[in-house]
Amino acid sequence: MAISLRAQGPLDGYLKGKGVLDLAPSFSFNSARNFAGAGGQTYPLAYKGNMLSLFAEYGLGQRIDLVATAAYVFTPQRSGLQDGGLFVKYRPWRRSLSGAGTLNVLVASGLAFPLSNYEPALTGALGQKALIAPARLIVQWETPPGIFLNLTGGYNWRFDRLRGADIARIRQLRPDYEAVPPADFATLLAKIGFPAARFYADAWLEWQWTQAGTDYQPDTPDLPQAYGVSYTQVGGTFFYSESGKNGVYFSGGYILGGRNTSRILRLTAGLVLKLGQ
Repeated sequence: MAISLRAQGPLDGYLKGKGVLDLAPSFSFNSARNFAGAGGQTYPLAYKGNMLSLFAEYGLGQRIDLVATAAYVFTPQRSGLQDGGLFVKYRPWRRSLSGAGTLNVLVASGLAFPLSNYEPALTGALGQKALIAPARLIVQWETPPGIFLNLTGGYNWRFDRLRGADIARIRQLRPDYEAVPPADFATLLAKIGFPAARFYADAWLEWQWTQAGTDYQPDTPDLPQAYGVSYTQVGGTFFYSESGKNGVYFSGGYILGGRNTSRILRLTAGLVLKLGQ
């Protein structure tokens, strides 16, 4: 079982510049030995799966970018298109701090949605089939030596709903089952990094909180789409370019624990192709 396959998200504190397009295909190896339930409970539910992802970001202007994502998931039970998204990122405020560097404030929103009509209630489901509208506030301090500090906070509204056929199927096994709609959630990301002429490196810590939602119960029929998912995740990225333009990157993340989430270790390798520069 794997409830969360998200990394740190597609919205960072940088803009590409007008007419510049970044394309980043990648492949991830994901595995987990345990599943973190509610109340600190841990269950031996292993998970293995891979993900082929595509990230694209295009500079519509000097202060606004368009971001798109897509993912295809491979698991032993089933494979197929999972989720994607379209987002807009805008920088309304930028200020020089004299000898202390530059402070940037960005806002972002958009829509994350399933790319195929996969079944979220089946064993080995590709995801929660969530329809999410995020709102992000991104604050990034870029210091004179080049090191940056990023703090990104957000709230995510879920608009997907449980299918009546899925609810009826659960009630055949649990007549007292009460359907609970998927719950909104909040996120917070703290990141430190260093960009240079030929490489880029960062490390980050991410939290997700969901107050509502249902909880996993062992050997009990349920709908994972309604689970309230919370977690703490750590990770990092390293990018290298011989030319200072196109390059390769490696990243990883690990979910330390949480509520209704697999403790996933994710290892990713990918390419970055810069066009329009």
